[in-house]
Amino acid sequence: MERWLLTFLLGAILSLFLPTVPELFLIIAILIVAVILLFFNNFRFISGLLLGAAFIWWHAHNHFSVLKTNNLEGIEFFNQVIELEGNITTLVNNDAIDKRFTFNVQSINTKPLATPFNVRLTWYRNAPFLAQGQRVRVQTRLKPAHGLANPGSFSYQRWLLSNAIVAKGYVYNDERQSFAKVNSNASWSQRILENLKLKVEDSDIKPLILALTLGYRQEFEPEHWQVLQNTGTAHLMAISGLHLGIVATLGYWLGRIGLLLMPVNLFYQRWLFFMPVVSSLLFALTYAQLSNFSTPTMRAMIMLVLFWLMRTSHGKVDALRWCLYGMFVVVLFRPFSLISTSFWLSFCALISILVLVFWARRLQSSGFMAKAWLFIKLQLSLSLVLTPVNLLLFGQSPLLPWLANVWILPWFSLIIMPMLLLMTIFCLFSPTLTQGLIELSTWQLTFIWKQLTLLSELPFSIVYSSNIVLLLAFFGAIFFLAYNVGYSPKFRAQLLGIYAVVALVFSAYQWPLNEGGNRRGWIINVLDVGHGLSVVVEHNNKALIYDTGASSPGGQSIAKSVVHPFLRAQGLLQPDFLVVSHSDNDHAGGLPYLLDHTVPKRLIVNATALQLSKLAQRKPDGEHDDKKSVMHAPTPCQRSSTWQWQQLTITALWPETFRWQENEDSCVLLISDGIHNLLLTGDVPASVEAKLIPQLNGISIDVLIAPHHGSKSSSSQKFIDAIRPKHVIFSTGYLNRWNMPSNTVTSRYQKVGAKLHNTADSGMIKVTVIDGQIHVSYYRQHIAPLWFYNQFATLAGDESSLKTLQRVGRSNNYR
Repeated sequence: MERWLLTFLLGAILSLFLPTVPELFLIIAILIVAVILLFFNNFRFISGLLLGAAFIWWHAHNHFSVLKTNNLEGIEFFNQVIELEGNITTLVNNDAIDKRFTFNVQSINTKPLATPFNVRLTWYRNAPFLAQGQRVRVQTRLKPAHGLANPGSFSYQRWLLSNAIVAKGYVYNDERQSFAKVNSNASWSQRILENLKLKVEDSDIKPLILALTLGYRQEFEPEHWQVLQNTGTAHLMAISGLHLGIVATLGYWLGRIGLLLMPVNLFYQRWLFFMPVVSSLLFALTYAQLSNFSTPTMRAMIMLVLFWLMRTSHGKVDALRWCLYGMFVVVLFRPFSLISTSFWLSFCALISILVLVFWARRLQSSGFMAKAWLFIKLQLSLSLVLTPVNLLLFGQSPLLPWLANVWILPWFSLIIMPMLLLMTIFCLFSPTLTQGLIELSTWQLTFIWKQLTLLSELPFSIVYSSNIVLLLAFFGAIFFLAYNVGYSPKFRAQLLGIYAVVALVFSAYQWPLNEGGNRRGWIINVLDVGHGLSVVVEHNNKALIYDTGASSPGGQSIAKSVVHPFLRAQGLLQPDFLVVSHSDNDHAGGLPYLLDHTVPKRLIVNATALQLSKLAQRKPDGEHDDKKSVMHAPTPCQRSSTWQWQQLTITALWPETFRWQENEDSCVLLISDGIHNLLLTGDVPASVEAKLIPQLNGISIDVLIAPHHGSKSSSSQKFIDAIRPKHVIFSTGYLNRWNMPSNTVTSRYQKVGAKLHNTADSGMIKVTVIDGQIHVSYYRQHIAPLWFYNQFATLAGDESSLKTLQRVGRSNNYR
């Protein structure tokens, strides 16, 4: 049975590595073959593989075809205002200016749906009081569930799918909008949240209390996330397996106490001895309900139920069987958990803990001090084992989680969590007792948070991923496990030899890519930033950044979520050039953040230090350092200015004067290696294009970043005929409201034979110029050709994108 479960899970994992989900008839055929093979012992493992893959594809097909199932018209459905009626399923932050929540749609335009589905909505400003559990009717505009696609950054697309969200959008908010609360009953969790918000004083600790009691983390500030990431304690500040385990253990021991208080005449009833187990499950179930059975909570609940089933039926729990059954049941209930990083991190942590506990049992330990020292060694070992997992999943790993967990875990388990649980129970019934528990909890969490902050500020608190770091981390983890689980010295030596060979082969493969390859060529990365622009040019592991993407008043910044993670993943946090074309937010919004978090050697921008200081005020309070933002002496971008950057020549073609206030003032750069040429145009209109034509006479443009995202106000026919670009890249938002790039503009480029590329469809676009050739690759189709990144096209009825995925696959595009 265990082998079959392993093959099923392997098949489910392998099903993720296709660019598109197979057609329905093929999925059904695979299911039939798998069921037939299930009756043949010699082919049963193949049956598991096929069943696992077909199971995931079946659910993916149902997810992406939900609009067709409800007779909704693809792209037309997303191009109009529609009325949705349904239930709010997540906690809502009513203190926020813009309220975000998940909405389960039950009917559209008063027509009930055959298959309800989830959407993610944002209500911008002037929203009424909203609560989890309410049934409401709202006017909305939707888009398919879509996210930006770039290396090194958080995948919102994957998060949406892992939560079974089909579309995202906003509430259409004007005077004519009809809004109605069909059912205004708020959930218990929302009531507790609103109550605690009133009782807990505003401070850095308030978000921690809300997260620990309800799994509510919408009030976390960037500083909170930074401290938790640097100390490896993010798992403590949410309703997760750890907290559910603590609550279940508390329920078990309370059940044991209740058992001892039973009358003697009932004491010998067999069913009575299940009271601690039932109490444990009820406590855990109640606590899980507070988080609305989020995916991590549901996963932990499944593992707990399986544990007690095995414990009560067999008397003992086989760790391997428990893990396999747990993963199997989780995949059955939440198939898209497989694409969630939390799924892999939690099960890797669980398996590591089980292995380490097996190792600990071999050690002789008696007395309190010996057991305390053993606990410390277990935390050290767990940190070592999980370091490569963190590096793979997040590109970074904390180095000191053991130092935090070794004293926080006992404190949380024995004191804080029981106290918070009592506070949650009494908050709606006993204000006096609740206030006392809040004050005690706040005092303890304040002390803990101060220590965590000090740990996070240590210069060696975190390590970032690189080839060498990853190899060393895997070596340390694998060798430690092999050494401590009882393998023979011969096996350890063989394992070390195999690892050394793999490391050498990997290093030999990576060296020419990272060293020799870059010296012979250069790379143009057009990042997927939605409506905006950010281009990173790489040469010899050095970088030039052109524009920084947009930012919003709420603190969201493309530089923070996309550009900086990309630079960190590529090891380019000290760029040679940082260029900002002009002052529009979609080009300059991320400049203050990048000045605070990178060290550019040269800042090219037509702005004074005072203007840069004003730009820094766009960021929320506490996120900028005025001194740091103005310490960079800006270099103007004016026509005829030239910079030599290694083997590349950078020439400024525009503007003529020192300005950056309008599109007409965009800094236009020509970057050349003597053979191939890149033209960066910002948002220049047709009037400026006409002035650029004489300067570009006789220059062949290989790659053009389309002026003004493909707007009709730019890309004039005269300009296109004059430069005749080979490749044109549009940096636009998916299904953007301006309909960029314009069909008129794209047809003009097609007339001169240009190849067109759009970040909205392809994600980040990478252009490699090497050995006289230009190689264009897309993040969605070449770098990460996986259906859960790409299949959003079916929701909009845009089958052309899928055909491109199937045709292109992993092929190269040289010319």
